[in-house]
Formats: sequence, structure tokens, C-alpha cells
Amino acid sequence: MIEDKFKCRVCGLAQFPDLPWGENGKESSYEICPCCGVEFGHEDDGLLNCLRLRRQWVEDRHCGWWSPRLRPRDWDIPAQIRGIASAFEGAEDEQLIRSYLDAAEPPPRGLAALARAEKRGR
Repeated sequence: MIEDKFKCRVCGLAQFPDLPWGENGKESSYEICPCCGVEFGHEDDGLLNCLRLRRQWVEDRHCGWWSPRLRPRDWDIPAQIRGIASAFEGAEDEQLIRSYLDAAEPPPRGLAALARAEKRGR
């Protein structure tokens, strides 16, 4: 797909209008992905590297953004990972998504839960 040219091979974030690997998919920009922090052309130079980095990003860094101020409020990590170019998809991608979602912050308790409930009631 043409839009795959604009996506990070590790996390799937669209880099539009930039092409992380150039028009032909072989000329890296050496820019840094603001989401996973991979340097295009240095760390994502093959499928195995991309899979290893994706696993580290999800499991060790809990999908933390390299540039947190650029993270959209409506960020959808499952959709982003599922949108990775097919040449760089991993067999464990769905498992990584589940582990990320399962490790979400527990629901608030005590005063924090009460404050949240009061806000919803307004």
C-alpha cells in the first residue's frame, strides 16, 4: 500500500508527509520516530530488528512516546500497531497489544474514584 511508505516500521505511526525510508523504501531519512524513538535507517533495517524493538517498546517501555508532547489525546495503540506495513508485521503483534491493554492502569479507588464519579455526574 502506498500509505505504508509513511509509517514507522516498528510502531506504525504515520510520518506523513515525511517518508522514513524514501520514495523507493531504501533511502532512509535517519529521523527519529516521535512515538517509539527508532532512528529510521539505523535500528529498523530489517524485520527481526523491527520485531525486537517493537517488543521492547511495548513490554519494557509500555508504549511510551519518545516525544510525549506529540502524543494525540485520542491515540489508539491497537489500531496503530495493526496498521504496520505487512512486510514488518509480527506474529506476536496481537499478543503485544493484549499485554499493553492488560497492563493498563487500575481503576481509581478512594478519593480519586469519588472525584471521577462527581465529574461524570455534572
